This record gives sequence, structure tokens and C-alpha cells, in this order.
Amino acid sequence: MLSPIPHLNILLVEDNLPDAILIAKHLSKIEKPRLSLCHVSTCREAVRCLEEEKFDVILLDLSLPDSFQLDTVKKISAEAENTAIIILTGLDDEKVALDSLREGAQDYLVKNEINSTVLKKAICYAIERKKQVRHLKHLVDILLDSNRKLEDYARQVSHDLKQPLQTILGSGKLIGYLEENAGEKTRQLLNMLVNSAEKMSDMIEALLSACRVGGEDEKEWLDCERIIKEVLELLGEQIRAKGAKITINFPAKFRPVMVYYNRVQLERVWQNLISNAIKYVPEDRKPEVAIAAEKHQNQWLFMISDNGIGIKETDYEKVFLANQRLSEGEKMAKGSGMGLAICKQIIEDNGGRIWVQSSIYQGSTFFFTIPTRS
Repeated sequence: MLSPIPHLNILLVEDNLPDAILIAKHLSKIEKPRLSLCHVSTCREAVRCLEEEKFDVILLDLSLPDSFQLDTVKKISAEAENTAIIILTGLDDEKVALDSLREGAQDYLVKNEINSTVLKKAICYAIERKKQVRHLKHLVDILLDSNRKLEDYARQVSHDLKQPLQTILGSGKLIGYLEENAGEKTRQLLNMLVNSAEKMSDMIEALLSACRVGGEDEKEWLDCERIIKEVLELLGEQIRAKGAKITINFPAKFRPVMVYYNRVQLERVWQNLISNAIKYVPEDRKPEVAIAAEKHQNQWLFMISDNGIGIKETDYEKVFLANQRLSEGEKMAKGSGMGLAICKQIIEDNGGRIWVQSSIYQGSTFFFTIPTRS
């Protein structure tokens, strides 16, 4: 509350003199804390005052002769990013109020509803909100810095671990080529060595990807079908080796399907889902993967269906947990157990959700949503 603060410096930006006099009168009735008031009538004068003096609160009219509504808020907020701003207006306009708050103001008062009690309460709450915003910004800065350090560390650890791994992997394969006459036991041990090294390499990549997810926030408009086709090119070797058939069925009337997303994250989601759909298919059939999309009121719904081994209903939630590999899938393909956990983290961080429906030995359909953006 304001009582512990002995003195507040207030800047009143108001071009209507009768309104300014009335607000000053209301402020004079506030006994604690002691207030100092500086009055200017233009945005230009306000900026100059803010450059020369520190203020605790700005009472800001939205209809100034040299600036208007949100432009005024933007200019003053940019000049006084650490100062609480209370908007004053003669209009009871909820949209203007909300827009002002988004641009950096802490409160909004209609002039004909103002009295000393209302002003004191508004000033109190505005200062407290601004303190909380500054504190949250400080915490965000700390978290972002920690995330950058974590990513740098993960990248370095990944690099340091992968160098000896590649040596082990290369040596194991080379010994296998050289020892054509090696006994069955030797070949089994070599295969175990190579498979373990490849699995460890996959795990390192997956852990590095998990560290990167939180640090990728740059978004852009993306053509989802184009992203999928780029991912299919990356998975070309896996697709050819398995003889997989991939179909994309997006509604013609909504093409191109545009989403506002981080490119790297969207590629990672599609790559993990498509790769899994190809990977976990019984040996007696060729993978068939169908990708579809539906437009709903406020989101896109994407579906990726396969003809794989399927997932038990009791495991629907478990597949999205980190380091979880179901026994049926583990027999068929090696992996890190991180792919779907990373997909879930990315999708939920972007306001969507992901789930699965499946039939054992018939196939699975993974669903995920991306909110639409106007």
C-alpha cells in the first residue's frame, strides 16, 4: 500500500485546463503520502519532463493536441518504462481501455467518475502493478539468461560426447568389415556395440533438442504443407528403406494452410510424428501414413494416421512422457524415448494440445492443434 511511501512525484498530462484543475483539487485532498504535482498539456512537454525528472506516476489524458489515444500511450510508455501510467479519458470506452493496458498502462479512469478516493486507490494499485511487472521482467531476464547458458552447456556436452561416440561407432563398423570371418559371437558383440553407440547418439540429440525448445520463440507465417514436404525430404532415406507411402490431404478451400509458428519447432513436431509413423510398423506390411487437417473456429486440427503396431489405451498418456518407450515399439526400432515428449512440450507451449487414438496392430492416429491467428 501507499502508506509506507512518504512522497510521490506525479506528472499530469492534460490539455483541458478545467479538467486539470479538478484533478489537482482531488489530489490535494490526499493526505498520505505527500504528493508533488507537475502539469503539462502536450505529449512533447511530457517527454521533455520525463527526460529531466523522475516521476512515480503519470496521469495521462488520451486526447492531446499533438498526440492521440494509443500513440500517446506508446510514446509515454517508451519514455518512462519504469513509471506507472494511469489513463484519463472522458470516454467510457472498454476497447480503448484494454488497448491502453496492452501498450503499457496500469489503469484506466473515466474523468467524470474520479474523486480523491478513486485517485488514491488507482495510484496505489498502479504503482504496485508496475513493481510486479518490473519484478516479473527481471525474473524473465534471469530465466532467459539461464536458458541460454543451459543451451550452450548442452551444445558443448553434446559435442564433447559425440566425438568419442563417433570414434566408437566408426571403429565398430570398420572391425565388422575387416573381420568377415569372425565368429557369430564376435558379430553379435559388434552389432551390440554399434547399436548402443547409435542409441546413445540419438539420446544426446534428443536431449539437446529438449534444451533448445524453450529458447525458440521467433515466429512467422508458415505454409504447413510446404514444411511437411521439406520434412519428407529429410526423411527420404527412411521412407525409401521402408517403402513407405505418405499422403497429404488438406482441404482445398483453405489451402495454403498457414500457421503462425516457430519454423524449427514446427519442423521438429512433424519430423518426430512422421518418423514414428514410419518406424513402428510390422515387418509384414509397408508403412502407410495419411496426413490431414481440419479448420475449426479458433484452431487448426492436424491428424497423422498410420498402419502400425498400435498403442494400448492404457498407454495413451504414457507415450508423451520423457524417456518412455513401450515394450512393443522397443522390439521394433531404437530411439531416445524423447520425441513425443518434445512434441507435447512444443505444442502446449504454443497454446495447442496433442493426443492419440489407436487400435492394436491396426494403427494409430495422432491429433494436435494449433490456434488460429488473425
